[in-house]
Amino acid sequence: MRALLLIALLGLAGPSYGLDDSGCSALGGTCTDYRYTTCKAGYVTNKCSGDANRRCCLNCDATCVALEASYASGDSACAASGGTCKVTSNYCSGSYVSGKCGGPADRRCCVPASGGSSNGVPLASYSACAGLDMVLRDGWGARPPKYTNHMHTPVSQVFIHHTTGSACYDVSRCSSLIQSHQNYHMDNRGWSDIGYNFLVGEDGRVYEGRGFDRQGGHTQGYNSVAIAVSFVGDYTSRLPNQAALNAAKAIIECGVQLGKVTSGYQLQGHRDVGSTSCPGDTLYSHIRTWAHYS
Repeated sequence: MRALLLIALLGLAGPSYGLDDSGCSALGGTCTDYRYTTCKAGYVTNKCSGDANRRCCLNCDATCVALEASYASGDSACAASGGTCKVTSNYCSGSYVSGKCGGPADRRCCVPASGGSSNGVPLASYSACAGLDMVLRDGWGARPPKYTNHMHTPVSQVFIHHTTGSACYDVSRCSSLIQSHQNYHMDNRGWSDIGYNFLVGEDGRVYEGRGFDRQGGHTQGYNSVAIAVSFVGDYTSRLPNQAALNAAKAIIECGVQLGKVTSGYQLQGHRDVGSTSCPGDTLYSHIRTWAHYS
């Protein structure tokens, strides 16, 4: 009876992932859903608990990173065709094509079908959203998530956050800072991934976090029913520049256009539902003037 009760409690506690991931750990890898993040060193199957989409992402050490950088000089043909060069054990929403990438034979060009997809959203759809300059997870160097929880859409709530810390004004700096935030969320807080659905830099770009279709870790009590857009930086005493403000509005409106956010959504600041100063006094005062603020 005690054993049955323990099993039931484990089931209620969330995904059973990690209970039998020792085969992957022995390889120095991390188990994750291979559909959502590119693993530079490649994936190995049958080493992880969970369904067939959970695979072992091998660690890309310093040597691997250096090799990837050297291979990139031969990737221009793939980029020109709208594809991405990666080891073929990675998920490809379209098909792999040879002869368009630098590096070994198993590093090929994934040319997406109808624009491909990222976190359940076709890349072509992001491109069709007015005023949106999107950097996908691969673009900013995201780590694979430990596991994923899908979220029912459309959601009717949007929360605005700020990361605190430094702001950023170009892809390189924004990517570096967002990687740091992801590391903190995963390593220090023990979360499965970076908490936010999207982040916005003062370069006017939107950086994909968990995306529209994956449950975030941003606003206690609302993670399964809302998305969060976080401005990179501290906006306690100053407002983000106009490029960042426009980008935040663009990704929310893109969500409406794609059917991921209801047209009558309610927008709030993190502090509206929690004991926090987030998203900073100045930014909070500003978003209260937005049409959907509630």
